[in-house]
Amino acid sequence: MLFLAIMGLIVFLLALFSVIYARQTGGGWKFLTLITVLSALVTIYAVVKLPYWPYNQSQQSTRTASSSTSTSASTSKSKSTSLSSSQVVFNEASTKRAAATTKLNEENILKQLQSNYQSIGTVAFTKSTKTYTITPTNKKYVKSLKTIKSYPSQNQKAITTITSNFKSLSKSLQKNLAAGYTIQLLQPDTTDKTLLSVQDGQIMTNNFK
Repeated sequence: MLFLAIMGLIVFLLALFSVIYARQTGGGWKFLTLITVLSALVTIYAVVKLPYWPYNQSQQSTRTASSSTSTSASTSKSKSTSLSSSQVVFNEASTKRAAATTKLNEENILKQLQSNYQSIGTVAFTKSTKTYTITPTNKKYVKSLKTIKSYPSQNQKAITTITSNFKSLSKSLQKNLAAGYTIQLLQPDTTDKTLLSVQDGQIMTNNFK
């Protein structure tokens, strides 16, 4: 705008002198007068728009503040996006750690059950159903289970003892792992028929009766 103001002023002065000279000599002063007026308007416009005036500085400050606000908002949004991404990564890491801890606990409990029940049979764990399965293999224990199942009315005390032990074991699983884990005892000489199953301390299947 400063350059435009200077050029406008130069043209205005030249045109003004030309008008004065044309009037004195009787030349075409009307056209020169038009040029003088136009150059005067351009000069005034350029001078008014110069950034040195207080009102122009206020407008510039407003634009700068608006730009700063916009930049700050963009920065905040960027930081928020970055924080959200970090939160996702943190959540994924926490989930993986929790899964690894659960797997380790499941394996430790399986080893403990295998050690405790090795005298009567084998113990396996099915992760998809969260089920620990005891398969009787000891001949004496298998014979006892068959007798109890064949004559349940005469062996109510034995049935109560077995079911109570499995309820306690199930509650221990719930305490040390989580809800939803099942402990089951298979029928002797089978691999798919459940004799007794307990989940979270509640009997789910009881084929002693």
